[in-house]
Amino acid sequence: MSVVLLASACANSGVPEAWEDQPDEAGKGLAERNFVSSCVEANDDLPEARAESYCTCVLVNVKAAVSYEEFGEFDDFIDTHRADITAEMLSENFGWFTEAVEACPV
Repeated sequence: MSVVLLASACANSGVPEAWEDQPDEAGKGLAERNFVSSCVEANDDLPEARAESYCTCVLVNVKAAVSYEEFGEFDDFIDTHRADITAEMLSENFGWFTEAVEACPV
């Protein structure tokens, strides 16, 4: 499992201003849904249920570590540097993300 693979697909679409904005019928916000959906897609080497569980774990850890605004900075970084991202780059600039990923069993 590569941190880079997960991070490369985390960028959100739409313009929520908080995790909970634009909730679906289950109460999950657009940013939360986009994060998990992109993460599952990036981890297509895992069975879908396992990827969903893993990505939800990462999301829970990310939300516990940083504000939505701070996550937005990460999201912008991913968009800007998508082709150049390395695990070292993520760890150096967004250690909280690396920790969130590493805390979740695959």
